[in-house]
Amino acid sequence: MSYFPSLTKMEIYIIVVMFMVGVISADTNVVIQTKLGKLTGVKTESNLKFLGVPYAEPPTGNLRWADPVGRSPWSPAMYDATKLKPGCPQKGCFDMNPAFVCPTEVSEDCLYLNVFAPVTANSSSPNLPVLVYLHGGNFVHMSSNAVLFDGSVLSANGQMIVITLDYRLGALGFLVTATSNTAAGAKGNYGILDQRMALKWVKDNIRDFGGDPDKMTLSGQSAGAQSAVIHMMTPASSKYFRSVILESSPFSIPYKTRVEALYLGDLLADNLGCSRGDINCMATKSADDIATAQHTIRSDPTSIKLLDFFEPLGPFVDGSVVPYQPLEAMNHGIIADVPILIGTTSEETRIYIYEAWKKNLTVPLYTAALIGTFGPNHITQVLQMYPPVHVKDERDDLQHVSTDFIFSCAKRNFSRVAINQNKNAIFNYVFDHAFSFDGWGPNFTCCKNHVCHGSEIPYMFQPDFKNMTLNADEKVMADALGKYWSNFVKSGNPNKGGVTPPTLEWPQYNNSTNFSALRFATPRNNILVNVKQELCDFWDTVGYGA
Repeated sequence: MSYFPSLTKMEIYIIVVMFMVGVISADTNVVIQTKLGKLTGVKTESNLKFLGVPYAEPPTGNLRWADPVGRSPWSPAMYDATKLKPGCPQKGCFDMNPAFVCPTEVSEDCLYLNVFAPVTANSSSPNLPVLVYLHGGNFVHMSSNAVLFDGSVLSANGQMIVITLDYRLGALGFLVTATSNTAAGAKGNYGILDQRMALKWVKDNIRDFGGDPDKMTLSGQSAGAQSAVIHMMTPASSKYFRSVILESSPFSIPYKTRVEALYLGDLLADNLGCSRGDINCMATKSADDIATAQHTIRSDPTSIKLLDFFEPLGPFVDGSVVPYQPLEAMNHGIIADVPILIGTTSEETRIYIYEAWKKNLTVPLYTAALIGTFGPNHITQVLQMYPPVHVKDERDDLQHVSTDFIFSCAKRNFSRVAINQNKNAIFNYVFDHAFSFDGWGPNFTCCKNHVCHGSEIPYMFQPDFKNMTLNADEKVMADALGKYWSNFVKSGNPNKGGVTPPTLEWPQYNNSTNFSALRFATPRNNILVNVKQELCDFWDTVGYGA
């Protein structure tokens, strides 16, 4: 392996001395040369890991609420990429999410990515495919430095490079005070632009890690999947990847309009003690002050739409960075024509419903929630399709309605339009397995023995975490999932590309009357046909807000 290219004799001497005195050891460190300078990473038996690599200048000072700026070279210095960097500023992550997805520390200086490569990766033969993963978290929480998102196992087993990254969240990433795209003030969607900058960085630099820049797949879960769809809308982003993996994208949750985004900006200014629209005043506040304020205002709806409570902060449709709502973009035919692997869990909204209603939900409240979401014109039909069955506590029934409307059937709608417009393949899945381990912790007992939002992620990454020990059947399922994912990254087809392809052929979704999906479950996976056909046919007639 040529992982000491272009080192001077003095640098080699220094490294040798460091080996001798034990500062670094031959089996734990590796150095590579990049266009920006040299990086010191970590070498394990199975991986090369470069952690906390800067892909943009720190978004602080004059760069707060500004488009990201590419990172300046650090050469001739050696950059230490052996430790994870802090996540982006946020509040309340541990209250609203399991601990294993939350950052251990935060900083406004947070635009970093992590590179996980197989130990055999070689810069002189850059041919490995690349998976870029965007974390979820409602655009306000989570971080790539969380234990769950360690890409070591996925990279080593799949023989591909895995990239995880952080992007600006909440008000720091999505504040809008500008009344138009050309007016002064915060223009929003900075978190999306951060992601685009990271994609460009990977495209420009991945050869130095042994990766092929022409074999990039963009992946994301929840808000990360929503982000991936946004990148599919614009050539400025879609030129950086050749396929996408969309895990649990809530297609029916609308992005903000400018009016709604401006209203959120006004609420933030009020909470910070600034005049509305006064970006100069807000710029004087600390990142912690802003994160605290955004956590306070996120409980206020920006309209009468009940769905706003699911995702009160995030992207807004500016006609440029975010041209349309996702289903609207598909209907306009502007989504990139690339292979798509797309899926949901079987109980996506359970965690949100049980967090929103801490006690039993009565039938009148169930009906009111449906009216608040779908309006009075559709309430009779919705109640016919989803009658109140659990009359003592309607939270389960509301979970079924919201999962189908926001995730499962909206996903089907997206897939059907895509297959009718595009020539590339689509592969659908349903993840339907509850943790055998205590992965949710004491704050989320509603998800114990249930398949909540994000349940597939531990089986995808298989992190080395004491609370995530898989049983034998789960290990088989997780390894199969990893093979399907890595095959897709390599070839655009989950059935082709691996050394040992999974034994169950994943059917391509190929027409609008046979909605087939691979069901991930134990003791074995299986194929589903015409998934929720009657229910999704109903939602197609109601519409998804696009």
